[in-house]
Amino acid sequence: MSIYNKAIFTTIGGLLLLLGACQKDYNYVTPPPKISLPSSTLEAWMATTPPNTFTSSFWKTANYLTVSAKDISTGLLYGDGLLNMTGTYNGLSNFNKGVDPKLTLKAAYDAQNIYVLVEWIDSTVNVSQGTWYYDGNYDPLKATENSTAWTSQKNNDKLAFAFEIASASSGTNTFSNNGCLASCHGTGSSAVMSPTTGTVDLWSWNLATSAPLGYMHDMNANSAGMSYDLGTPFFARNTTGSTDRSGPKYEWDGTDQTITLPNGTSTNLNPAIYLLNKTVMPGDAANGKLVYYGGVGKCSDGDCHGDAMYFPAQKFIAYTRLGMKNRMNDVAEMSNYWGGLSEVEKDDIVTFIRGLAGVAGNFLNKPTVGNSNADITALSNVTPAHIGNSLSDATNHHTKYQVLITRKLKTNNADDIQFDAISGKTYNFGIALMNNDGKNHIGSAKEILTFK
Repeated sequence: MSIYNKAIFTTIGGLLLLLGACQKDYNYVTPPPKISLPSSTLEAWMATTPPNTFTSSFWKTANYLTVSAKDISTGLLYGDGLLNMTGTYNGLSNFNKGVDPKLTLKAAYDAQNIYVLVEWIDSTVNVSQGTWYYDGNYDPLKATENSTAWTSQKNNDKLAFAFEIASASSGTNTFSNNGCLASCHGTGSSAVMSPTTGTVDLWSWNLATSAPLGYMHDMNANSAGMSYDLGTPFFARNTTGSTDRSGPKYEWDGTDQTITLPNGTSTNLNPAIYLLNKTVMPGDAANGKLVYYGGVGKCSDGDCHGDAMYFPAQKFIAYTRLGMKNRMNDVAEMSNYWGGLSEVEKDDIVTFIRGLAGVAGNFLNKPTVGNSNADITALSNVTPAHIGNSLSDATNHHTKYQVLITRKLKTNNADDIQFDAISGKTYNFGIALMNNDGKNHIGSAKEILTFK
């Protein structure tokens, strides 16, 4: 081989070796796919696209905090006339039939908002709050309390967060050391969320008065007690008086109850559960009971309906008043008695029947966007369509609750916590779950939110 050919061969060989070396430099190993991992704090990571739906890809790989739920408050009862409202009275042993709710949290943020996805297991749904019943059930936890005539019964499922706005403490408990325990004091029906000093921001989601509107209640607590943030209240008590035995003032007026949720979708509020479009309820339930049981050919005759407690009142719960009366007018067997009643007496019986089925304890108001109390929106996987036509407990067809919370990082309202998304910034918070309750709850008094 000539020197010239050797030089060419050597040069080509060198180039091949160089190319091989270069190729090796760029032959990267494909990184493993990112997966969702457990974390010791609630980690809020920056999201490039707002993760504002349950199916957002962000949630598939976001790290999650598993909250070891503990008894936070137990053994608390409501005041007179409020019955069967403490389904979490014994804490964990009552909640979800004693099975671990497996409470998990994920979080994200972008330039404007913080997002928190909360999931937990609860095999039942409880949708009412202080529902009016006439001659309702007695409360085994308040066995000496009379349940005749009008009483307020049943509660709903709730989720709550507590964040510190200004140094909050009660006795030896401080929010920085003990979390939301710094906000609670009192016992029995007088137990309240009210720190001795400082202020706490409270976020509360429930099936009765916030979920149907697509929001969380935004509240705050200080030494003066707990109050809702400024703005038109989401709901008001449906009552004729000042006690929880006064009875309801309103019923559904028969018009469509469609509302637009904060995310732009529309939903129809089932009148069997929610009261938005209302009219004053005529009729007197006490007299309706007398008419039902009194007179020749009365409704309670053995060949008719018998004891009113077994009357199939529940099937009329989503009827208008006129619809109920027309239905009764069409039953030939009832004509001898029903046909002879005055319109006033018919209204009295309809009101009595409504009382047997249950009348909404509250009526809803559409929130005003921009008010401080409308800062927090919340999507839920549980809707009236998944509950059915009932104010009583029903099977949760999802088994697992999902609530997706969205709030601005900074609302600039004095009654809100303001979040700074600086990497490594942390915030203490408490979280609570309630099953058919509003006083007793399980959860964690102190967890940590970390911006990553």
